[in-house]
Amino acid sequence: MDERKILLVIFDGLGDRPLTELGHKTPLESTPKPNLDWFAANGVNGLVDPIAPGVVAGSDTSHLALFGYDPREVYTGRGPFEAAGVGIDLQPGDVAFRGNFASVDDDLRITDRRAGRIREGTEDLAKALDGLRLGRIRATVRAGTEHRVALVLRGRGLSPKVSDTDPHEVGARVLGSEPNRPRTLLYCAGRESTRVSSPSRSECISPRRALPASR
Repeated sequence: MDERKILLVIFDGLGDRPLTELGHKTPLESTPKPNLDWFAANGVNGLVDPIAPGVVAGSDTSHLALFGYDPREVYTGRGPFEAAGVGIDLQPGDVAFRGNFASVDDDLRITDRRAGRIREGTEDLAKALDGLRLGRIRATVRAGTEHRVALVLRGRGLSPKVSDTDPHEVGARVLGSEPNRPRTLLYCAGRESTRVSSPSRSECISPRRALPASR
């Protein structure tokens, strides 16, 4: 069998929309890119629907599809991606969340959902929360890129079917995480995940009032 080596380069999020100020071109079209132009001129070009025609695919679902997985069967959210990206080895039964370090006021109202794109101090914030025991549940917290943070809850009988804590609106209060299904065994985990980001843990609050406030 003739085996060939393939270099797969994925420009995640490179697509854009035409802009009037760029002469109705996309940023990519208006940017000098001799190497990409060479590949386009000498290669084979086409379009692909990572999941299905008409289905808008995100970064996570697209990558699953590109590597042969059906997102409709295996996709559970962005939490596992964030956890893997920061070096957390997930075990069966773990529940992983991707969150933000966010800025809040004294009433826990969101002032900045991304804490000003914070770049420093997130490791200390994550370390203050990492290893927290919530009854029978253990929380693992790792800082990601800029304002991103990964939270993994480990314990018996957990379910990921809980609501978001991010109100997605500046000025709104941080929400409590609640079970999406009655009698879910993650009811306590949802409550406890809110406790992980509680302002009562003063060592987790920077002068900018940053704390994980979204799923």
